[in-house]
Amino acid sequence: MSANVLGCILLGFEMRLRGLGALSLGLIIAGSASAQTFNQLVGFGDSSLDSGYFRYTSTGWNNEARFVTARANGAAITGSAGLMNTDFLAASFGLTLAPSSAPGGGTNFAVAGAENNSPNIGGGPSPSTVQQINNYLASTGGQANPDALYIIRSGGNDRTAFVAAYKAANGGASPPPGLFNVAVQPSLAALEASIKQLSAAGARYMILPTYFGTNSDLKAYQQQLWSDLSAAGVKFIPADSNAIRQYVAANPAAFGFTSVLPTGFGGVSACNPQIGFPGASGYGLICVPSTTPAGGAVNGTAYLNSQNSLQTSLFSDDQHISPAGQKIEADYFYGLIVAPSQMSFLAEAPVKTRTNVVNAITSQIPLSFSTPGAFHGWVSGDVSWLKMTNSSPGFPDDPGTPVAATAGFDYAITRDWLVGAAFSGGTTRQTFSLGGDFRQTEYAISLYSAYRKDAFWLNGIATWGALSDGINRVVPLGITTQSNQGSTDGTNISVAAETGYHFRTAVGALPDGAGRALKAPAVAPVYLTHGPIVGIIAQQVHINPFAETNASGAPTNLAFASQLRNSAVSELGYQASLNLGMWEPYARATWNHELAGSGRLVTASLLNITAPSYSLPAVLLGKDWGSATVGTRVGFAPNATAFAALYSQFGQNNVTTYGAQFGLNVALESSAVRAMY
Repeated sequence: MSANVLGCILLGFEMRLRGLGALSLGLIIAGSASAQTFNQLVGFGDSSLDSGYFRYTSTGWNNEARFVTARANGAAITGSAGLMNTDFLAASFGLTLAPSSAPGGGTNFAVAGAENNSPNIGGGPSPSTVQQINNYLASTGGQANPDALYIIRSGGNDRTAFVAAYKAANGGASPPPGLFNVAVQPSLAALEASIKQLSAAGARYMILPTYFGTNSDLKAYQQQLWSDLSAAGVKFIPADSNAIRQYVAANPAAFGFTSVLPTGFGGVSACNPQIGFPGASGYGLICVPSTTPAGGAVNGTAYLNSQNSLQTSLFSDDQHISPAGQKIEADYFYGLIVAPSQMSFLAEAPVKTRTNVVNAITSQIPLSFSTPGAFHGWVSGDVSWLKMTNSSPGFPDDPGTPVAATAGFDYAITRDWLVGAAFSGGTTRQTFSLGGDFRQTEYAISLYSAYRKDAFWLNGIATWGALSDGINRVVPLGITTQSNQGSTDGTNISVAAETGYHFRTAVGALPDGAGRALKAPAVAPVYLTHGPIVGIIAQQVHINPFAETNASGAPTNLAFASQLRNSAVSELGYQASLNLGMWEPYARATWNHELAGSGRLVTASLLNITAPSYSLPAVLLGKDWGSATVGTRVGFAPNATAFAALYSQFGQNNVTTYGAQFGLNVALESSAVRAMY
């Protein structure tokens, strides 16, 4: 009968392992993915992204006298009159960025005045956005860098050209809303074809932001661009820059602005237009870093309104955003990019903390076997340090201190076979290195069984846990920080099995005085018990979808889809213990390998605008590591044994964890009953 019961229990464990193992095998077959590391930023588009194309080129606008004068007097030759969003975004990931026209070349192909598929609106022969993409692919042999971050924004100058042409043909009358969206279809189709080509060539990470303006034509244009590309299967990150502009305009003081509108529209731009040209447009490109203009008349430059106006005005001129505004937009982009990686920690943490629960039960099993009795009750505590890092520059880390407590009882069906149940509760606060954190709590129920036959032993543990998460994701936005709050729950199911063999070697005897000091016989043999360990723990962590809220109204909050994290970790190692009367010091060391494949994605969605969702890689942790434990068991009473241990995990890329466990095990029967065991 006992053998039948044991067979049923082991069969149950085997079925659970097959179920979880099948999921892990599926991931292995699917292949692995490298860590999400950006080694380039590549830009395509117009002056909203251009980081200084005309600072170097000898064609196009740079031939105009005002550009020559501005460059000679230190002008950045950018729409912001300083650093651009592309500069700030590249720096966020530890990258440097140069315009494609720079000596030696660069990867920002964006050009001020560029239209989708027509020559530059400024009259020079600088490339359209379609031509920029073609030039890039030609320079790479037709293969896009799969580890580059691409940013594309184009179409604003198409509308400017359309409006100018319409007014010229209609006595200065403005075109009716929506007419541009009809006229722009050919150039939009050409732009979409180029973006599709870029994607097919290997570009994996593309940001497609809206413009800062509130124009209804551009809104409809952007929605069509997103919709068409999404329908074609192109993966990209949508970004609603217009929502950010509106939020900044509604909260200027928080961002240090005294003006959030350009000159002529009820505000004050950071730069003044060149003297004698009050109706000039886009003059941020020729704004020198001085409150005094350089040159004069047609050779003159724009100049600063005040020494700090680039930080106190949102606009640099009549249409472009100042460096302070560019930094805000770049921070917004950065937050969108790293958010999925941050949220992936929600599913990674339970994989690590579950190991501690399994180890707590595993540590109690020898105590139940060594203390005579049929019924045993026990408790364990655990405190540890867990730091998961992201090796990719710019992506946040996630350190914290998990604590847990486990209580259980078991029943010895025979002297060599016991079954038991345990309840555990644990919590951890994992802090994001960008600020904010998530607090994760898990309550779990475990069923376990252990069998030994002579020197052979086998343990099996099945655990189901309920997860609860409270999230505070902080997004730096200019000089502010935005707090995005969310909560979700989930489950963590695991099955663990471990087996091994004990060799017992006599290594001496306790001294005559040991009986008094250690409550052991005056003379007792000392045995070294040692042997190999082999095991596996298969897990499936499921995190439910959730949406964040932002109390300040900033459009930085996101919605996140559900996550599924499969894990199957094998272990191979050795353990040893030494009986010294009431003391039994022990140690174990294992090599662990994650069998499940990598390549997990986390999906996020914008909440303030209709846009496709986007998916980016989860944090990638190492697949191999070592684990070591040293501790001692103490039989301080005939029916009670305790243990204390220190443990550490080492050698795993992007993970550091170590901690301490302690516990107490008590036989609950009378001495007569205990004597039977």
